[in-house]
Amino acid sequence: MPKVSEAHREARRDQILDAAVACFLRRGVRATTMAEIIAESGLSAGAIYGYFDGKQELALAAVRREAAGRAADLEVAAGERAIPPSRMLRIITEALGQRTSGLALVVQMWGEAASDPEFQQVSASAFAELGAMFAAHLARWMEQEGDLDPDAAEDAAKRLLPVMLGLVQGFILQQTLVPEFDRERYLTGVDLILRPTSGVGVQGLSVGA
Repeated sequence: MPKVSEAHREARRDQILDAAVACFLRRGVRATTMAEIIAESGLSAGAIYGYFDGKQELALAAVRREAAGRAADLEVAAGERAIPPSRMLRIITEALGQRTSGLALVVQMWGEAASDPEFQQVSASAFAELGAMFAAHLARWMEQEGDLDPDAAEDAAKRLLPVMLGLVQGFILQQTLVPEFDRERYLTGVDLILRPTSGVGVQGLSVGA
């Protein structure tokens, strides 16, 4: 029996995730059944369960796939130099804004997490991964631009991280729920909020400030 290549496995995995996302967007995460996802994919139940244990794992994998794409965007933009927080958010939110289906799925996940402990764990796991991605880039920027040692840069990044995540959450909710949402106006506002001013900046976020 010929060995299945990694490329084939990834393609099959994406096929299953695409089917799951289509069902989630059409019926909602809670209402969607595994039978519907199996039918949507055109694969057998055995093929689906060979990759994923169930609906919660599929939902988490779909959100992680979206986050992985955004992490790659940041890496490409950063290159050898760290990028400032406002630029990080612009890169992430511009990419997110081009995938309204992905945003709708994230909002659905948040809604489910408010009342379902299992989905709360899924949402928390995905959000923690997003936070780790931001924290690494923030610490790198703090170290390079703020002339901070690694420990101080990491601490400063932790202080700014909740604000960064809150701004991303705000973008996702408004882009998804507000019909006349002005993406550029939002991003311009983010630039103003995170732009260093006299007496405030990287040093102001360091320990003891």
